[in-house]
Amino acid sequence: MASPEAPTADKFQILPEESKKSKDADSMLLVVFVILANFIAFISLGLAIVGVAQNGSNVYNIGTSSGSDNGFSSGTWSGGFSSGTWSGGFSSGTWSGGFSSGEKIWIFQIGHYVGNTQYLDESSGTIKGYNVDVVNAVCQLANKNCALVWDLYENCWDSQVGQRARGGKGLMGSWYHACVGWANTRDRARTYLFSSSFEKSLSPAYFVKKGGSFDFFPNFSGKKVGILDGWSVDEHCLARYNDVTGFDETDVMQVTHYGSEDDIIAALSSDTIDVAFVPRTPYFDMSQMVEYTGEPGEDLCVIGGPAMMMRKDQFELRTWWDAFFEKLIATSQYNDICDNVEETHGDQPGFDKEYVCVV
Repeated sequence: MASPEAPTADKFQILPEESKKSKDADSMLLVVFVILANFIAFISLGLAIVGVAQNGSNVYNIGTSSGSDNGFSSGTWSGGFSSGTWSGGFSSGTWSGGFSSGEKIWIFQIGHYVGNTQYLDESSGTIKGYNVDVVNAVCQLANKNCALVWDLYENCWDSQVGQRARGGKGLMGSWYHACVGWANTRDRARTYLFSSSFEKSLSPAYFVKKGGSFDFFPNFSGKKVGILDGWSVDEHCLARYNDVTGFDETDVMQVTHYGSEDDIIAALSSDTIDVAFVPRTPYFDMSQMVEYTGEPGEDLCVIGGPAMMMRKDQFELRTWWDAFFEKLIATSQYNDICDNVEETHGDQPGFDKEYVCVV
């Protein structure tokens, strides 16, 4: 028997209640959806910011046509982005995501500012010098698209007092393909691959403050030693010399790292350290506040001059780089690059071309 139909008045009471419940459910779903969408957008923004921070923000581009110091020719290129078009610092064109499609961009880190080989030109805001000229020329000869990216040098090679130096998170983490102008050392060669040297290495040397004494040599007991952080001339190299006694490369009380030549000079002048074991750079030689006391003899710090330092999986890079650098040094263009060490870059401190160029 069918259920009796509800009175009309009851219908008007029941139907609105069902409609209200349905609307409430829909509203709740909408609120949840909006919250979830905002959360996803926030996470995506955070990841994008991290990605930019990791890859550095100051990019200096090396063109592969017309000898330009910046910008790429129009066409295709590859990078960590989705496909689309670009504009701004590059010529207009199209590009595609990933390093597998289009024309590959070789990313090279540069960070040290050491006079006429690498320096920041304040007027243009770009890095210039012998090293930059060499990279530009090799990339042009090889018909490769290359970009220089400024980043902290410790992201290439991380050196901490009291610890063994190790590969930096930038190069080890594939932020770039290579770091420019790093000398080949015993420690670095265990971690990285090196191209052929494109610059002569700096000799290790001892410096004391002006009028200071180095009579304690070779006994370093109780003496504090200053080291330029991250350079090839370091405490591990000093410990290799058999004639040096009383020195412990792991003693954080005896060894201090400094970030610049000015910091080393200030530490010597204030008697914070007794001696600096550093590369013999023109800046130290020109300083009126320190004195050069000699070199340790045989260079036990480097096994090769400044080169392209790269991960050990970068055989393709080393192959084309070495081949085209060999071609470069046989041309008049390389002679011009060497002349520019003293001419174009002559207002910067540094050695003359015969102490920089490899031929």
